[in-house]
Amino acid sequence: MSRPEDLVAAALFDDLERADLAWGRLADADIPASVITEPGIMGAFYYRLMVHRKDLNEAQATIADLVVGDR
Repeated sequence: MSRPEDLVAAALFDDLERADLAWGRLADADIPASVITEPGIMGAFYYRLMVHRKDLNEAQATIADLVVGDR
C-alpha cells in the first residue's frame, strides 16, 4: 500500500469527463492513478489526478494534451 506522501498530483481538472479520460490513458499505460474529487467555491468541483511520485513525469507526458489545450 502506498503512503500518502508517495502520491502527488499529476494534474487538476475542472471537468470530470476530462479527468476520467486522463485516468483511462494512465490505466492503459499501466500507470496507477486515482481521481480525487474536491469541493471548490460556489458549488464547483475540482478533480485531482494522483499518481505515485516515481511515475509523475511519465504520467504528465501521457496526459499533457488533456491538461494544456485550447479550452
